[in-house]
Amino acid sequence: MSEGYNLQTHLDSAAAPALAADLKALRGRPVRVDGGAVRFAGTLSLQVLIAARRQWLEDGRDFSVHPLSDALGAACSDLGLSLTDIGGSQDDQNDMERTA
Repeated sequence: MSEGYNLQTHLDSAAAPALAADLKALRGRPVRVDGGAVRFAGTLSLQVLIAARRQWLEDGRDFSVHPLSDALGAACSDLGLSLTDIGGSQDDQNDMERTA
C-alpha cells in the first residue's frame, strides 16, 4: 500500500525545503502524491518532485503524482517538462497534450 502525501496549494521556493524533507521521510516506501489542490508550482518545488521520482525509481519503489491540478500541469509544460518527469502517468501527459 502506498503512503499518501498532499501537496500544498502554493509550491513556491519557500515551500521546497519542507517538501523535500517531507518526501525524504517517506523514502523507502511507495508514495502517492496528491497534486490536485496545487494552484502554483515554482521551479524549485518541481525540481524536488523530479528528484524524488528519480530516487524512488532508483530505489525500486513506486512514486506517483495523481491527481494533478491544471496549474501543476501548466507549470510543468511552461518549463518543458513532461508530467511523467514529476511522477504523473502517461495517461495524464496524453490528456494534457490533447487539451493544449
